[in-house]
Amino acid sequence: MSGVMCKHLMPNQHLQRWHGTDHTEPVQASSIDPFASAGWTGYPACRLACWAGGDAAELTAAESQRVERLKSDVRRENLRGSLTVRRQLVGEMTGTPPEEVRFSALEDGAPVLDAPAGWCVSLSNKDSITVVALEPAPAAIGVDIERVRKLDWRAMLSMTCADAEREQIEAALSALGDPLPAFFRMWTLKEAALKSTQQGFAAGAHRVLTPAEILFAPGTGTMQAFDRTYSFWTANHADFVVSLVRRCD
Repeated sequence: MSGVMCKHLMPNQHLQRWHGTDHTEPVQASSIDPFASAGWTGYPACRLACWAGGDAAELTAAESQRVERLKSDVRRENLRGSLTVRRQLVGEMTGTPPEEVRFSALEDGAPVLDAPAGWCVSLSNKDSITVVALEPAPAAIGVDIERVRKLDWRAMLSMTCADAEREQIEAALSALGDPLPAFFRMWTLKEAALKSTQQGFAAGAHRVLTPAEILFAPGTGTMQAFDRTYSFWTANHADFVVSLVRRCD
């Protein structure tokens, strides 16, 4: 069973509408705690910021290769910015100079925070926005951010849910006037839980069971994933949804 406390959230004051664009993004480089405005407590350290341009951090050879593999100029700039912002956010949360922050990755791509040592890290970026979560090691945490946008959510359910969960979620979403915010709450919760395993989708998205109550409003509570209990927190920020999970050991 899940225990969920739901509460409608207003967009954070740091988020504004860009003139001439069709969606909302943070426009300040300063970071925010994406869950602070909800009044949630007990969650891993988490900060969110937008890449505002400027001088990027000095990248490792592996990071530079990741950037150069992208074909779109916009995507290359967003990734270069995210690689810079994540150093700044880790530095802010740990008191480490950003230039001393070092990342590596496991074979399947899961991030590892090498310096400062002693932390478990989870990262997510979408467009120009990056969010970082930290917890003293050992821990199993995951964070994910998505922009609410039009897509074929029914087809996505088939990819991520076991039959019983898919039927329950599809019925709930079909009853909503706008199902997309609810869909992305479900999606980001599943992605965050998958990230907590450091295996990504190989761990099995159908093994993450989304509480039905979370479809109707952002909230916090517990859920089942990989036959374990997880605590979770979700929040809305303008056109974005952020979800954070921690395995309860």
